[in-house]
Amino acid sequence: MFGLVLAFLSSFFWATNDLITKKLIHKGLDEYFVLWIRFPVSSLILLPIGIYFWDLSSFVLFSTFLWLPVEVLGGVFFVKALKYTPLSVAMSFYSFMPFFSAVFGFLLLGEALSLQGFLGICLMVVGTLFLTGFSPGEFFRKHIGTVYMLISTLLFGLNVVIGKMVIISSNPFFFSWYYTFCMSFATLIFVSPKHIIERGNYTDKKLLILGILFALGGVFYNTALVYAPASYVAAVERASLLLSMVYGRIFFGEPVKHLLPGVLLMLLGSALLSVG
Repeated sequence: MFGLVLAFLSSFFWATNDLITKKLIHKGLDEYFVLWIRFPVSSLILLPIGIYFWDLSSFVLFSTFLWLPVEVLGGVFFVKALKYTPLSVAMSFYSFMPFFSAVFGFLLLGEALSLQGFLGICLMVVGTLFLTGFSPGEFFRKHIGTVYMLISTLLFGLNVVIGKMVIISSNPFFFSWYYTFCMSFATLIFVSPKHIIERGNYTDKKLLILGILFALGGVFYNTALVYAPASYVAAVERASLLLSMVYGRIFFGEPVKHLLPGVLLMLLGSALLSVG
C-alpha cells in the first residue's frame, strides 16, 4: 500500500511537470531545450541526497549504457508528442506503458500474462478507439503527436523493467540523482548551442518549478518500485492521465468529448494488467 501511495504522488508531480513543459513550449522555448533543462536543475536539487546515499556499484555503472540511450530517445519523442498533440490526448496514449512493460517483462524475464492481463490489453485497445473516434487512420494522420507518444511509451516501458533491477541493486535515492545527472549530459547533444548560451532562455521562473516537480516525481516513483511490483507502480502512476485531462481543459481549453470514457477504459485496462 505504501508503494502505491508513493506512485500516486509521483503521478501528481509528473502530470504537473508535463503541464509546465507544454506551457513553456507554447511560450516559444525550444522543445529540446525544455527537455534538457529539467535534468541539470533536478540534478542540482538532488545532489545532497545523491552524495548521502552514494552507491555506484558496477551493475549500476554498466547498466547505464543500456537504459540511458533508451531513455534519451523516449524523452525526445515524449516532448515532441506534447508539442503536436493536445495534452490530454497525448497523456491518454501514455496509458499504454504498463502494456509495454508487461510485454518486455515476458520477453526479458519470462513473466507470462494471465487472463486479467489479456483483458486489460483489450480494454486499453477499446479505450484507444474511443479516443480516436473509431477512425484510427484519420486520427493518426491528424495527430502525429500520438505516434510520437506511443514510441515514447514503448521505450519507457522497456526501461521500467530495467530500472527496477538497477534500483534494487543500489537504492532509489542515489539512482534518482544519478539518473538526472546522466540525462543532463545525454540530452545536451540534442540542444542547439544557440539555445544553451541564450541568457533569455533561463529567465523564466517556471524552469525551477519544472526541475523541482521532476525531481520529486522521480524520488517518489523510484522509491515506490522498492515497495511494490513494477506493474502496480506503472498502473497507479497512470492516474496522471485524469489530472492531465483537467489541466488540458483548464489551461488550454482542450475539449474533453470522447476523452473521459476512453481514459477510464484505459485506466481500468492498466489496473487489470497490473494484477495480471
